[in-house]
Amino acid sequence: MWKQLNGIAVVLALATCLASAQGGRRAEQRMEQLLSRQPVPVQNAIRAQLGGGRLRTIDQDENDGETIYDVEMVRDGKTRSFSVSAEGELLDAEVFMEELPAAIQQAIRTKVGSATLGEIDKSIDDGQASFEVEMITAGKTRTFSLDATGKLTDEEVDLAELPDVLQKAIQKEVAGGKIDQVTRTFDTGDTLYDVDISQNHKTRTVTFDAAGAPLCEAEEVTLEEVPAAVKTQIQKLSDGGKVVSISKVIENGAMSFDVDVRKQGKVESHTLAEDGTVVADGAK
Repeated sequence: MWKQLNGIAVVLALATCLASAQGGRRAEQRMEQLLSRQPVPVQNAIRAQLGGGRLRTIDQDENDGETIYDVEMVRDGKTRSFSVSAEGELLDAEVFMEELPAAIQQAIRTKVGSATLGEIDKSIDDGQASFEVEMITAGKTRTFSLDATGKLTDEEVDLAELPDVLQKAIQKEVAGGKIDQVTRTFDTGDTLYDVDISQNHKTRTVTFDAAGAPLCEAEEVTLEEVPAAVKTQIQKLSDGGKVVSISKVIENGAMSFDVDVRKQGKVESHTLAEDGTVVADGAK
C-alpha cells in the first residue's frame, strides 16, 4: 500500500512540474507576442536590455508629447525596470547598489544615512551617466541626483526646511496655486531652488536664488499658444521631425521659448526669441 501511495505521489509531482513548465512556456509565448507588437526599434532595445532575463511587462506612456515604453523584467533573480523611447533609445534603467562604482555607492550611503534606500535609476545624457536615487524617511519618498563622480547635483526638499526669507518669497509667488515640488540644485556652481507650481491645470517652474529672489520662470506651452513668428519658426525647425516640448521662459523681463525637436532619433534643442529668431541651438 505504501509503495502504491508513494508511486502516486511521484506521478502527481511529475504532473505538477509538467503543468508548471507548460504554464511558464505559455507566459513566455505571451510576452514574446507582446514584444513582437512593439515598433522594431523598441523591440531591439528591449531585447538588448533583457540579455538572459525574462520580460514581465511593457507599458506605453506619453511624456511631454513623447511615447515612452516602461519595461519590467526579471534578471539574476531581481525584478528591475527600464524605459526606452519610440526610437529605441535607452532613457534610464534601474540599477542596484552592488552594480555601482565604489564612489557612487559611498555617496549614496552618506546621503541616505538612516533613511530607507529606494529605487536607483541610471541615465545617460551626452555620454555622461547620472543617477537618480529614492530614499524614504518618515513615510515620505524624496529623490536626489548624483553625477558620474558621485557629486550631489540636486535634491528634493520640503518648503519647511528652507530659510524663512526663501519660504516667504516662494509662498508669495505661489499665490492661489499649489507647490508640487521644490528642488535644490548645485550643478551651476550656485545653490538655486526650482519650484514647480500647479495652477489652473498648468505647471510652471520658478527658479529662486538662495536669498529668495526669483530669477526666471518656465512654463510648458502648446504650439498654438506661442506668438505667430515663433510658431512659424518652430514649424520650420521641426520639418521632418516632431516637436517634443515647448517652454515659455521669462528671465530679466525678456521672453524666450525653449523648443525640443526629435529628428532621426536625436533631440535638437533650440532657443527662440519672441520674434522667432533662433538665439541658441544644440543637440541632446
